[in-house]
Parts: sequence; structure tokens; C-alpha cells
Amino acid sequence: MTITRDEMDFEVRFSDVGDNGEVEGVAVRFDTTDTYRTQFAPEAFRGLEGRSIPMLWAHDPANVIGSWSTFQVRDGGLTAKGKLNLEVAKAKEVRAMLKANDISGLSIGFRTMKDERAANGIRRITEAALHEISIVAFPSVPGSGVTRVRTGDYQAGRESAAAFIAAVRNASTSLQGNNK
Repeated sequence: MTITRDEMDFEVRFSDVGDNGEVEGVAVRFDTTDTYRTQFAPEAFRGLEGRSIPMLWAHDPANVIGSWSTFQVRDGGLTAKGKLNLEVAKAKEVRAMLKANDISGLSIGFRTMKDERAANGIRRITEAALHEISIVAFPSVPGSGVTRVRTGDYQAGRESAAAFIAAVRNASTSLQGNNK
């Protein structure tokens, strides 16, 4: 059996394995008393499916650094996934601080729709309208924070692609030698 060059030609495309700004975290822990003596009930945040929420730096509306687009109520809190907008200088700074573990907090901006007071003075929010989720240095709700930052290395991805192509070329050469 002879393999022609045309039969061996193929194309391999690698997606950018570099950092694309993806961020995940726990936006707020439920049933946890924050620094304002407030707790959030698990049912407090409804209707987030299909919504996009601004990602801010430190609750500053002048510093929109990306957006959050996926939300889930699980593991005792509201989790969120989003992307830093890497075309924005402040987002690049925040990404660098996240990757260096200089910061890791998340904090929410919301409007209370329904709440109740406990005898001990703690306010429990049972319904809230989520307006934004900020990356912050110090979250007010213990346990709220970034759990994952995509830190892919573009150069390592290029090296992996080069190694793959070299392996394919070696295999092709070996096959050609065996079929002569």
C-alpha cells in the first residue's frame, strides 16, 4: 500500500489557549452573616437565566471591566461565570492582580425587594434584584470570592502545537519509509 502526499495532507487548527479573561466565583454565600449584619436566603436571587450582569471593579460604575453571564444556585451560594473585557486597561490590571493572588473577593450590588428581621437584629434578604457583581479586595460576605481564573499560557499552547506537528511529521515519515 502506497500513501500519496495528497492523502497525508491535512489541517490542524488550535484555538487560542491563552487567557481569555474567564472568571468564576461565588458571588454571595447564603445563610452567612456579612459585615452589615445581613444574610441572603437561597431563594433571594431568581430570574437570572439568560441575563448578563456588569462586572465592576470595587462597585465603581465608572470601572466596568467585563460581564457575568452564567449563574447557578449551588453549594450554599450564588455562583457566577463571566469574562473580563481584556480590551479595557482596568480589566487587564484586575486580571494581573487575580493571577498573582493579590485579590480574590467578590461582592454584589443589589436592591432589596423583600427582607425580614430576626430577633437578634440580623436582616435576612429573601428577594433581591441583582445589579452587578464586583471584584474586590475585601468581600463583605465571608466565603464569597473568585474560585477560578483562566490562566492559559499562549506560548505553552504554541509549543504544544509545534510538538504535535513534529510528531505527525515523524509518524508520516515513518509510514512513508515502511511503505516503500
